[in-house]
Amino acid sequence: MTLRTYVIRRLILIIPTFFLISVVIFTLIHLAPGDPAQAIVGGRPVSREILHQIRLEYGLYDPVPVQYVRWVSKLLRGDFGFSFISQRPVLSMIGERIPRTLELMLAAEFVSILIAVSLGVIAAVKHYSLIDAVSSLGALIGYSTPNFWIALVAIMVFSVELGWLPVSGTQTLGTSFASPLDAIVDHLKHLILPTSILVLGWTAYLFRMVRSSMLEVLGQDYITTARAKGLKERVVIYKHALRNALLPVVTYVGYSIGFLLGGAAVIENVFAWPGLGQFMVTIAEKRDYPTLMGLGMIIAIMVLIANLCSDIAYAVVDPRIRYE
Repeated sequence: MTLRTYVIRRLILIIPTFFLISVVIFTLIHLAPGDPAQAIVGGRPVSREILHQIRLEYGLYDPVPVQYVRWVSKLLRGDFGFSFISQRPVLSMIGERIPRTLELMLAAEFVSILIAVSLGVIAAVKHYSLIDAVSSLGALIGYSTPNFWIALVAIMVFSVELGWLPVSGTQTLGTSFASPLDAIVDHLKHLILPTSILVLGWTAYLFRMVRSSMLEVLGQDYITTARAKGLKERVVIYKHALRNALLPVVTYVGYSIGFLLGGAAVIENVFAWPGLGQFMVTIAEKRDYPTLMGLGMIIAIMVLIANLCSDIAYAVVDPRIRYE
């Protein structure tokens, strides 16, 4: 089977997955406590007649299956509906937040992969050495420590006490920058703390996987054969061992979108970063059901696409793999 055929089949399989996810999201939102009509009026005390009129206008008296079919049919046309609170298109509101979340996630992903692969390879090659022990201990601490606690400590140390980095937001408010470069530098300063917190947790996951995978590959017969041929250790490690050791890592990186989105939801709120995570908490507090459902579907689509890309990346890392 060619790669193109495999991609087409996976895209076809995404269709039932999409509908299953939509059913789950729709059901969970409708099981949540609260009255959508009250959410539309902002919780203000209004007459029963007004609430009745709102429920009629939005079809809230219709059976749940009818509401679901109406909602999903609009989704298929690219219509995510309108927010109960702001009366703006849901897709437009989400689109304003996606770039900030992607910026945070991609920065954390890139730095984490760079650190985890480097340390994982060194720790595996120098097994039982001091650097292996220190790296493994650091990964254990990063893996087990809540990221929101680390974020609060980082704010106290680097922002409040030392004053090196800004506390929140993406730009210093009320500041007039002399040049675009100054504005970029200021933005990067705001990016450092939230990215670093995400990197700590995600690097711990990846390091453990790279180290374990690398140790397993280094024990294979073909590595012993490569060394017996007199190949340089660098060639054995980076050309023969590392490429095969990265296979499970490539898969896990595809699934990391869900992990990073979950972590970003906490970190974005701690650092007031205007991304999807902070947006999700805000609309959940306000019971903005159409926006919640639309955001859930956007995140699900992002995860499905990321998983497909990780499968395709297999062929890039190891051309021996064939899709059957």
